[in-house]
Amino acid sequence: MNDELTGQLTTRWRIPAYARDMLWLEIESETVRVEGERGLFILTARADVLVVRWGGEDGPPLAQLRWQVDTLGWDGTVRIGGFVDALHITEALDLPEAVTILHVGGQPLKPGARPYPGFDQRKRVPYAVPSFFDSLADDIPEGVTTWVAFSEAPAVFLAQDALVSKLRVHCFGSLPDEDTGWHASFALPIVLDAMSIFPT
Repeated sequence: MNDELTGQLTTRWRIPAYARDMLWLEIESETVRVEGERGLFILTARADVLVVRWGGEDGPPLAQLRWQVDTLGWDGTVRIGGFVDALHITEALDLPEAVTILHVGGQPLKPGARPYPGFDQRKRVPYAVPSFFDSLADDIPEGVTTWVAFSEAPAVFLAQDALVSKLRVHCFGSLPDEDTGWHASFALPIVLDAMSIFPT
């Protein structure tokens, strides 16, 4: 597949069965559905940047990726910047503890955006403070994503503050594997792993 029009979405990560007919790739001129557990795709035009969407060409954007030959190397990670529009807490599901669902309106973060300097940036001083706007792929129209976390997770407390105070957020998470069971309850199950909040 060593060309500029065909490839696969993932490398090691296998797309869970519940997500296999829900993932699409968008470039400026078209949106195509990816196929199978690795997300095979064929484009009709070359693209340097691609957007992973959920559910179709009008579905919420999950990630912005750079073109790479053969595989885009996506691992199911979702990184969105925007606002927490609503929270729902429930104990009604067959889970060991209460669950919080966040509805986040926003746009994907750029591929290189980070919430803090990693060890590989140790010698790149001075370290920059993360910027809400600089990290945002602001050329992609906003979409609404749903995020799930156990209600005692530290990020949930940040989400509550962000909702009440109308603070901007960066949410970090991933599509869960099939065996976690999250997909049995949620149309778009993004597991919330971390969150950054920014002043308005």
